[in-house]
Amino acid sequence: MKKIVLWLLIFNFSAVLASKANVEKTGPESDDGKGKIKGVIIDKASSTPMEFANIAIYDSEDSTLITGGITNSNGEFEIGDVTYGAYYLQANFIGFDPLYINDIVLNRENKIEDLGEIDLSVSTVALGEVNVVADRAAVEYKLDKKVVNVSQVISAAGGTAVEVLENTPSVQVDIDGNVSLRGSSNFTVLIDGRPSVLTGSDALQQIPASAIENIEIITNPSAKYEPDGTTGIINLVMKKNSMNGLSGIINASVGTRDKYRGDFTLSYRTEKFNITAGADFQDENGKGGSYSRSETYAGDSIDYLNMDGTRLDNRKGHNFKAGVDWFVSDNTTFGIQGRAGSRERFNTGGGKTHAFTNYGGPEEFSISEETSTRSNDFYSGTMSFQHKFNGEGHQLDAMAFYSRDKGDDEEVEGEIWSDADYEYDVNNPVYAERVSTVEGENEHDFRFQVDYVYPFSKDGKLEAGMMSRIEKEEESLDFRDYDQASDTWIPNDQYSSLTDFRRDIHAVYTTFSNKLGNFSYMAGLRGEYTLRKIDNTNADGTSELNRFDLFPTAHISYPLGENNEFMASFSRRINRPGGWDLDPSPNYFNRYTIRFGNPDLKPEYTNSYELGYMRRFGRSYVSLDAFHRVTNNKIDRYSVLGEDDVYYLYTDNFDKDYATGLELTGNVNFTKWLIVNASTSMYHYRITGTLEGESIDRTSTNWSGRINTTFRFSDNSRMQIQGFYNGPSVSAQGERKAMIFSNISYRHDFMKKKLTATVSVRDPFGTASYEGESYGENFSRSYKWEREPRVVMLTLSYKLNNFKEDRNGNRGEGGGMDMDGGGEF
Repeated sequence: MKKIVLWLLIFNFSAVLASKANVEKTGPESDDGKGKIKGVIIDKASSTPMEFANIAIYDSEDSTLITGGITNSNGEFEIGDVTYGAYYLQANFIGFDPLYINDIVLNRENKIEDLGEIDLSVSTVALGEVNVVADRAAVEYKLDKKVVNVSQVISAAGGTAVEVLENTPSVQVDIDGNVSLRGSSNFTVLIDGRPSVLTGSDALQQIPASAIENIEIITNPSAKYEPDGTTGIINLVMKKNSMNGLSGIINASVGTRDKYRGDFTLSYRTEKFNITAGADFQDENGKGGSYSRSETYAGDSIDYLNMDGTRLDNRKGHNFKAGVDWFVSDNTTFGIQGRAGSRERFNTGGGKTHAFTNYGGPEEFSISEETSTRSNDFYSGTMSFQHKFNGEGHQLDAMAFYSRDKGDDEEVEGEIWSDADYEYDVNNPVYAERVSTVEGENEHDFRFQVDYVYPFSKDGKLEAGMMSRIEKEEESLDFRDYDQASDTWIPNDQYSSLTDFRRDIHAVYTTFSNKLGNFSYMAGLRGEYTLRKIDNTNADGTSELNRFDLFPTAHISYPLGENNEFMASFSRRINRPGGWDLDPSPNYFNRYTIRFGNPDLKPEYTNSYELGYMRRFGRSYVSLDAFHRVTNNKIDRYSVLGEDDVYYLYTDNFDKDYATGLELTGNVNFTKWLIVNASTSMYHYRITGTLEGESIDRTSTNWSGRINTTFRFSDNSRMQIQGFYNGPSVSAQGERKAMIFSNISYRHDFMKKKLTATVSVRDPFGTASYEGESYGENFSRSYKWEREPRVVMLTLSYKLNNFKEDRNGNRGEGGGMDMDGGGEF
């Protein structure tokens, strides 16, 4: 450990010395009659570099366009091979006033014209009603992340973050809205860079798309971020007001078969304060179907179990949020935000069960009844502080976060004997079995974080910080059997339990970034101490984990000319098992299936490598990413068929899994009316380990693809067609089949774009389904789940504003215009 820290300090110190000592040596050179023009484009209001700004060079005599280019991610441009002569330059970006620089002369004595910083100002035309209609790219690439511009995904109108991600590179979404990142559900969700009281797919399913500015996909985060999630981070950047005065947006959605959703956000900004408040609600019904086929083997005997059923899923919830930012001075900001709400989920299901054997024995027919009611109340609060020192980018940030989530989950599982036509006496049903479980949970999460950034040169900076995180969770499980004779529920102490869970994590990190010529790099190291304790009444003693881990990261970028860029990165990640996986208490699905957690599970550790190349064509691009991921202590679930013909589901650590593949992505503006964003991914997957003394080594070649085509009929109307394909894959005990579905949407703007109407049809061809199979030494099972197809949603969005001109030109942190035609102020 001491050697690693020593080497990191030596590396950082040497890099600083190198950056200070880097002196360009010049000598005699031949004169080829050509020079270059360079500079940096800056957003005057926010003092931030502007990527993709357009640069045009004109001949001073006849205004002939000579050459041009666009700025890189640092706002820089460099245009070479310009013949000696007199020129003028135009710098432009959509939504900003163009700026002209005259009297540029290149000659032998002035071969390089460095224009320095060029400030562009937001267009002042119709300031109270800015009307910018150009499209941003649906997906943009940065050094360490992909950025999804939510306003360009019109099919997500009226939906949640999940609908946005359905056509995002590196992301897959199944029919139930569960999200995975490059094939894994082990990722972290952040909101404005901070943790959320909701996690994973639960968070993405709850947050309305209309409240999100963009989504950052960070597959190899730097050491500044927590290393949780083997495949990276999904960061939701929420919309903010950026001009003084009142602004807001109101959204209402209605869908076929009882689907309703609404939300609003209001912001009021003055020179000293920015106040935000909002709320959202959800009341949606979703239908689906499922079936499964099971075979169990005992010598020549085969027992068959067929189950066909339907399900109804009702989700309700409401959420309130409020916050205030106090601009104490030009350099100091203090903020406080709060969020509170509740959510409910009510599931009902039923089906027909047929059990028989291959030797002609008696057949059994029954009807299953399942109900589940889950309700949670949650709230969270965040205090933040930021101070900017005199140097640009030199700042200190601090954050304290607390959240609580308390709820209950009550389930009733019953199976009623019936005849071969699945009929029974409804007034006097005879139960094969009926049980009930009531689970209670009470979760607390506290975090404190400090980050410091010191820029020691124009391109170099040193970052450092610390974080403490304390998680506490109390869970109770009450298991009850049904006594039909007395029509009462009888407690079952064998399956009931109490669990206390606590996990403390304390971390420090440092990152160093700089440039050597055009070569940009960043290296970092994070150290974390973890203490985990689990007490369960059904387990012997306390299960404890006590360890220290190091998480190195590295990122490099190198531009090849003006429109090509090479990128590479490495990070070490961790997936910490949650309370559900660690709880050893049995979870009763039905009389055929019982699940157990494992309090001795170890975390997964993943080494992730990426190599990328991007080629820009104006506002279009094509990128190719190669990735390799190795996960140790692989966590997976498996089934064991007991002697009582009950399937017991367990979770354990296996050896490793590997994913190696390529991802090709393109965003092409064919014409002003046709934009296509498409990606395809192929990777080779391998899992290794043993199960009950037998090898589970298995491999598969996985394919996925998505396409998002936008047709612009006018400035006020457009149509979008999406397609999604996810190929087959393998697990420790089975296989998953391919899935394909599509969405179609149309949007029209009214009332000078203040009112927007969007109609979308989800899965119009009814092809979305999730199916696969699992098998063991003495059993095999196949399954299929189908969701409700052809869901039609109508969404109305109304934007209101009462902006006043900000005479100081200060639009605040994170400010900026929505460049999409449907999101103007």
